[in-house]
Amino acid sequence: MATAATKRYLVRFTIAISSYVVLIALAIVLARLVGDSPWRFAVMALPVPSLIAVVWAVVRYLHEADEFLSKSSVESLAIGFAGGSVTTFSYGLMQFVGAPTFNWTFVWVVYAVWWLIGGVIVRRWYR
Repeated sequence: MATAATKRYLVRFTIAISSYVVLIALAIVLARLVGDSPWRFAVMALPVPSLIAVVWAVVRYLHEADEFLSKSSVESLAIGFAGGSVTTFSYGLMQFVGAPTFNWTFVWVVYAVWWLIGGVIVRRWYR
């Protein structure tokens, strides 16, 4: 059963990530329209506030959740940070010897996947 803090988090996170999806699609379309104009930088920054909202949703959850949920969430994030860092750093090393260049926008996805993996690991620890 989800706690009130978890329900509020899910609403905040869903709104933030949904707005990110909409704004990244809009930014890509608009970037094609503005071409080489200096506005291309402002256009591509459109989704950034949504990512900040994701961070805000997580931080609010950590403050509102009970001690156990907060602790397990931080542990999931720590595993996500460590796994994401090892993954992106290792791939960066591979680029020195010819691996294809990786677009930086996908780094967030790598960290998000590791955060999910961290959540699975933490849930197994506390079963």
